[in-house]
Amino acid sequence: MVLQSYYRLEAWAEDLLRLKFAITIGIASFFGVFAVGLLFRELTTVHAVMMGVAMAIVYYAFDPREAHALSLEAE
Repeated sequence: MVLQSYYRLEAWAEDLLRLKFAITIGIASFFGVFAVGLLFRELTTVHAVMMGVAMAIVYYAFDPREAHALSLEAE
C-alpha cells in the first residue's frame, strides 16, 4: 500500500510542469524545515521560508528530472 502510494505520487510529480514542480518542492521544503524547527525550537519561520525559496530556485534552475531523463537516454 505504501509503495503503491509512492508510485502514484511519483507519477503525479513527473507530470508537473517545471515551475509547478519547483514550487511544490519549495513548499514541501518549507513545511519540512518548519516542522523540524518547531520540534527542536531552534529555527524560525524566516529560516523555513528561505529554505523553501532556495529549494524552489535550485529545482527550477537545474531541473533534476530532466538530468535524470538525459542520463537514462545515454545508457
